[in-house]
Amino acid sequence: MKSKSIYFGVFSNVLGNLLMLGATLWLTRILDPEQFGQFRVGSNFAVLMVPFLALGGERLVSRLIQQHGSDSIQVVRALAAVFTVVIIGFFLLAIGYPLLSDVVFDDNIPAGVYYASIIIIPLTIAYNLGNTIWRHVGNSAAAQIDLNFIQRLVRAPLLIGSGLLWPAAFSASLAMTAAQAISLYRIREHLQPYALRGIGSLAGAIRENFAEIMIIGAPVAVMAAVDRLDVLLVNAGMGVEHAGSYDLIFMLSLTAMFPAVALSKTVEPVLYGLAGNPDKKIKLQHMQCQAFMLSCMSLIGIAIVGPVLEKFLGNAGPDFAKAALLLSMGLAFSSVHGPVIEYLQINGKGNITLILVVLLLFLFFFLKYIAASTGSLSGVAALAGFFYFSLRLLLAVYIRLTDNFFMANPYLSAFSMVAYPLLILFVFHVG
Repeated sequence: MKSKSIYFGVFSNVLGNLLMLGATLWLTRILDPEQFGQFRVGSNFAVLMVPFLALGGERLVSRLIQQHGSDSIQVVRALAAVFTVVIIGFFLLAIGYPLLSDVVFDDNIPAGVYYASIIIIPLTIAYNLGNTIWRHVGNSAAAQIDLNFIQRLVRAPLLIGSGLLWPAAFSASLAMTAAQAISLYRIREHLQPYALRGIGSLAGAIRENFAEIMIIGAPVAVMAAVDRLDVLLVNAGMGVEHAGSYDLIFMLSLTAMFPAVALSKTVEPVLYGLAGNPDKKIKLQHMQCQAFMLSCMSLIGIAIVGPVLEKFLGNAGPDFAKAALLLSMGLAFSSVHGPVIEYLQINGKGNITLILVVLLLFLFFFLKYIAASTGSLSGVAALAGFFYFSLRLLLAVYIRLTDNFFMANPYLSAFSMVAYPLLILFVFHVG
């Protein structure tokens, strides 16, 4: 694992996010607030469903390739189990719109926007699995660049073009799906060697892998769902226009987490059995220090850019800049603890992650609901950031107690526990 892979991942992620952020900001000038809110709520629901249907497929494939090699029948059988779950889940989503419209969307999302949005789900899952295989058996840096940047380079112009030709939530949703189909077609060669042949009984492949992908995938799904659920929560508590604004806040804040994402992608192929390899543990700590410094730099950039966007952005509310900074701080300081979630899942300890995620999710969802009910985007954002920080801190402590090593530099971890609460208080006091 090489440090430069982090920089490849971060740089490509920043460029890709800037592309999509720019395209989304432009879209706020093309679509009216209601259409933009419908598009973003529908898109967020689709993104929310991706990890719930993919479950732990990517992490399971990562582990199996590290254990058995890339050409093993175990990998093919795992892929068969994942794709079966995806097909069944997509069918249930397709027939469940009337119920979801009433219960989840508060009748704010038209059927056309909903169906145009959910088509992207199986395409995204297939692409992510192909990219995971590419990252393990091919060029890891090239796979990260494609995942973080090239996909968005296709998506951004399609999104803007569709909006200019037909300024509606439906056309924007179709553009996102078309872009994902193009991305999947481009990397199809990484999935083609795993055609679902020679796997024996499909039912047997499902029984063999289902429990494992559930244990790995449930916390992945919940973690990926938290911010998307927040958009739906704001939609229910404050209206579709505010939901669109919060989604922009989330997109901007993600910049602070890019170094951590790049680090986890870089070191994922060596996390299996890491506790017994002192040299790799030291190397990981050094790389984690670099990633955290990059997160702090991103945080400074968000503090500068946020007020500018709040002033000139068509759909931003008065809390935009403060909320973006509060959420970004949580993402940045949570990253100091390293790839704790990925480590536990790949090493067969996903159950503790699942238990902790569920407990914290219920607590923070209740608190965020109160904040949304009072009309406070800043409150929702601050609690969302603190959820991530608390989760990763507790998992880092668990790894230290059970496997007797720190995923990150202990001094940086201690610094984060002091600096993060002080910064929250400072932002609320100044704001």
